[in-house]
Amino acid sequence: MPLTTEIIHGSLAIYILEKYLMKKLIRECIVHHERLHPDEVKIFFRSNSNEFGRREVIKVFRDIGIQYFNKTQNFLGWLQSQSH
Repeated sequence: MPLTTEIIHGSLAIYILEKYLMKKLIRECIVHHERLHPDEVKIFFRSNSNEFGRREVIKVFRDIGIQYFNKTQNFLGWLQSQSH
């Protein structure tokens, strides 16, 4: 996912992950990508959930249709349920 000026400006307008500039940009890239490809199934897997596991970040992902997983077991369970 390319980092664009639009994404940088969008991340500056959002007050989530304020202390974590790089993670804030990553989050905005993910959100931007979802907006460009709304018909695709998207998941985000990150085992270190200190920042991305925050309630407000998970809500943003959920609101735009991105499944967030912080445990491999949960992801594998979801993946298996999708094949049935």
